[in-house]
Amino acid sequence: MTSIVLIMPRAGSCLLAACFLAAPSWGQDAGRGETFTLGRIEIHTGDIYPEGRAESALRRLINATHWTTREAVVRREIWHRPGEVVDLRFAQELERNLRATGLFADVVVELVPSTDPNAPEGTRDLRVRTRDQLSLGLGAGASFVGDATSGNASVSESNFLGIGDRIRLSVSENDFGETVGQASYRDRYVAGTWTTADFVAGRTDQGDFFSVGFSRPFRFLEDRFSWDVRAGKTAYDQDYFFRNSTVAEVPVDLDNVQASASWRAGTRMNFWTRGLTTRYQNAQYSAARGVAAPQLRVPGDTESVFAGGTLSWANLSEFREVQYLDTIRFIQDVQVGTTAFLEAGAYFRDEASGGSAPAGDSAEGQSTQTQISTRLSHLIAPGETRFASASVAGSIRTDGGDTQAWRTDVELRAFDLTWHPHTLAFAVSYTQAEEDQGLPVQLTLGERSGLRGYPNRQLVGDQVLLLHLEDRIDLDASIRSFDFGAVIFGDAAWVGGQTFGPQSFEGPYTSAGVGLRIGSTPLLGRGVLRVDLSFPFDDVNGESFDPLFSATLGQVFTL
Repeated sequence: MTSIVLIMPRAGSCLLAACFLAAPSWGQDAGRGETFTLGRIEIHTGDIYPEGRAESALRRLINATHWTTREAVVRREIWHRPGEVVDLRFAQELERNLRATGLFADVVVELVPSTDPNAPEGTRDLRVRTRDQLSLGLGAGASFVGDATSGNASVSESNFLGIGDRIRLSVSENDFGETVGQASYRDRYVAGTWTTADFVAGRTDQGDFFSVGFSRPFRFLEDRFSWDVRAGKTAYDQDYFFRNSTVAEVPVDLDNVQASASWRAGTRMNFWTRGLTTRYQNAQYSAARGVAAPQLRVPGDTESVFAGGTLSWANLSEFREVQYLDTIRFIQDVQVGTTAFLEAGAYFRDEASGGSAPAGDSAEGQSTQTQISTRLSHLIAPGETRFASASVAGSIRTDGGDTQAWRTDVELRAFDLTWHPHTLAFAVSYTQAEEDQGLPVQLTLGERSGLRGYPNRQLVGDQVLLLHLEDRIDLDASIRSFDFGAVIFGDAAWVGGQTFGPQSFEGPYTSAGVGLRIGSTPLLGRGVLRVDLSFPFDDVNGESFDPLFSATLGQVFTL
């Protein structure tokens, strides 16, 4: 038996829960079915609208402004070579991986009897057919979430030259009136390898920022090695809110460098991953501004280094292809099983003088601390139409037995697709966090963070409980490339803690509403446009609110 420890700290202490997991056997993969010898590999990539579906001038124009994905992009995702032994699960995993790239609206992967008359008995050819999704983005847009409006103008291409690279130029203004200009580029396959490179540079009202990263992620379940190296510099204002207004802000200049490497052992569905990781951060703080600045603890300039190891475990029972989970009928891949993660190491911290911490609360000087982070997730699928997931995560940082920072996150989600066209969806989440040396933690609640009907950041604190209940309805209605769904929903929240929030746990704050869901795999991929009209039922500090309208991309919650 192997013991994995979960850290779930609360109120300055930690609760240790030992979850005993049976150690897996590294013999044959128990779920492996009939095997074949891989023969020829056939790849057919298609445009956004294939022949026969590009009858309109608009669809022909969309095809004309799009680079069709090159065959080499698909071929790089295939890890087996002709002559090697494969099974049906290889084809299924490859199909999931290709969908996850975000390049394709449709993917079909098959192992078919070989067309080579000289192939040995039991040989199967691999046939891959893909149809692209729209990759060109050009124009301007706006997001309306509650009473906050943000705008942007951008030009982007997420399949540059058909080689899978992404380039984007954008200018945006958030609901604080802050402007951000940014340029980014992702090289999906550096020099034709499995290494990915990311470059980002830009400018905000606070200053310039950049980041660069190189990574070689795990490309398939039985992949054995992964690494990641990245560095960046940014300047921003850490804002603190009260009743949807900024009452304090702390200018921060942040430099960071991090590197990690991981090794995996086991079978396709049951494996361990061990790794090494290190992170360096240099944070420089300016004096707090705003009416509540005197109440805010600001540390002195701080350098920190974390060095430690990671251990994770996965026991997967199956993968499901599910439709209508998020209202629209596109395919979503659901991983059923259990995963666990542990990171532990030493955290070295050096804080200079000059902060504004109250007397006796300063953390100036050097210290070497212990930092531990854990996460446990479990997803079950009882029957063909029901899914439920649970996730518990925690982190703690201690110095000589004294807790300096901690955080706990708990999430439960359930979906029932039994009564099609209705999908009943439920979610509950709880978060609590505390930081005694760095900047104080403040959690916010409102329309943008999941409590529909209330202004953004109307509720603040350091502990939040949030519930959602939705009836997601497939309308079985399509116009051109768009599918439509509807939703009836209710939300409830409790909030407590300090940093300009209530001292005690207060609530519930409730709301309900109706909404429209719009999807299009050729144009939006697997994203869902969410349009909601929300009705808040409760006053906050004697203040009532009108119904709120919001339009944004992405569901409030999903699996």
